[in-house]
Amino acid sequence: MAIKKKWLSFLMVLGVLLLLSACGGSPESKIIGSWKLVLGDNEASYLEISEERILTREQDEEPMTIEYILTETQDDNFMVEVVNPESGVNEFVFEGFFENKNTIKLLTNSNNPDGDRQLVRVDSITEEMEKDEVILQEIEEEEQAKAEKEQEMASKEAEKLRAEEDKEQKALAKEEALKMLEDERARASEEEQAAADEEEQKEVATAEAATQSAVQTNGSNGYLQKADNLDEEIMDEAKKLFAHDLESGFYGQYYSDWDDLLNEVWGELKSTISQAEFENLKSDQNDWIKMKEQNFAEMPKERAYERAAGMDYLAFETKDRTYYLIENYLN
Repeated sequence: MAIKKKWLSFLMVLGVLLLLSACGGSPESKIIGSWKLVLGDNEASYLEISEERILTREQDEEPMTIEYILTETQDDNFMVEVVNPESGVNEFVFEGFFENKNTIKLLTNSNNPDGDRQLVRVDSITEEMEKDEVILQEIEEEEQAKAEKEQEMASKEAEKLRAEEDKEQKALAKEEALKMLEDERARASEEEQAAADEEEQKEVATAEAATQSAVQTNGSNGYLQKADNLDEEIMDEAKKLFAHDLESGFYGQYYSDWDDLLNEVWGELKSTISQAEFENLKSDQNDWIKMKEQNFAEMPKERAYERAAGMDYLAFETKDRTYYLIENYLN
């Protein structure tokens, strides 16, 4: 298939070339020389004609030679045939005429359907190929520069869209916060809010007292009760504020509470477990801290709700670690 394709391409190029003998004088003498055939945009073939053979050359292609047969037709036109190297059969290539001694026009046919191709004599095929190569390189550079400029414009547009989206998200978050505040004020009067605050303080005091008592009487089991009380306190507050799922950022408000409890548990562990076990646990604790901080650092922070989600992650991760230490080392 590659040979056949090369052969058909050669026939098209050759069909333009052999018309040189039609413009008076000996055909053989007219066709001898160097020629350039433009086949399309930025595409050209080059031909070196001798008395018996034609050598075709193209950019990045191996040269190819073949014998030709030139026959005079009517109206000073010429028909060119070549011998197919695969079948040995003569095949028609083209019919055309000289426009002048340095230019050949091709007649419209199956090998030249556009009817506007021509062959132009050149002084040096090598120099002509080098010029065309420079032109092609310039065209490629222009196209690449254009593509880069389009990409730059697309990036700027995308950045602009992201900035607008971020602005809209912040405005929406602010609007939602104001709406929550207005709804909260509408649900309770000042007296009801004061009563709720007083009751909450009593519950917190009672819970703290119960936790402290449990720590003193039950030792390590008291920390589990303290963790349960903290978690229950947070969820009770959530039920007052949200009808269904927690909103992003709510649980993150209690990160410092869980961190304080974790530090209390850590201090208890230091005094209750063996030195060797504590050193192993200390190494594991350092690995956990690095993992938590790395995951938090990799979380997006451009938008308000993304920053809130990051704080939620810290709170939940610290809560889980607190329970892990209590359940595996204090109980």
